[in-house]
Amino acid sequence: MLAWFPFIILTLFTLIASLHIWRRPITKRYRFKRLALLLFLWVLTAFCFTPTNYSFSSSVVLPYITLGPAKIIPNPIRQLDLGFWLNVLLTMPLGFLVGWNWPNRPWREIILLGLLTGVSLETGQFVLDWLVHINRWIDIDDVLTNWAGVILGFGCYHLISRIPGFRWLQK
Repeated sequence: MLAWFPFIILTLFTLIASLHIWRRPITKRYRFKRLALLLFLWVLTAFCFTPTNYSFSSSVVLPYITLGPAKIIPNPIRQLDLGFWLNVLLTMPLGFLVGWNWPNRPWREIILLGLLTGVSLETGQFVLDWLVHINRWIDIDDVLTNWAGVILGFGCYHLISRIPGFRWLQK
């Protein structure tokens, strides 16, 4: 039960932040955009900071090192399997939603955001493995794929928002 505690705290934080956004005197569109981003961040934390394992990779056990209770896979890009590509897909909505909320952000900030996303998620898993044993693997590939996902999602926003019929995304 203790392993679920961080996610419960993040859920409470998300609810409080949602109420704060809901009570602000802003337009419905602005409120919807912010709440969509917040909801996605909550879903992302559900995938990354809960003591559950999702395995879409091959059954090959990759070489890893242990540091206390944490299992770390330090070698990048060993397999371009389904798990690799799904991890890219996992953070594409974050890049898209950041683009929708702040479309004029410079690319260098998005590149940095993608890197910070991957590093934050893996560091969070490492710390939570030490504190409450969520039993997650820390993988350099996850940092790289999360980074790529944010950048691709932001680019997709800019491409899709220029298509006639989707220009409402620019408002």
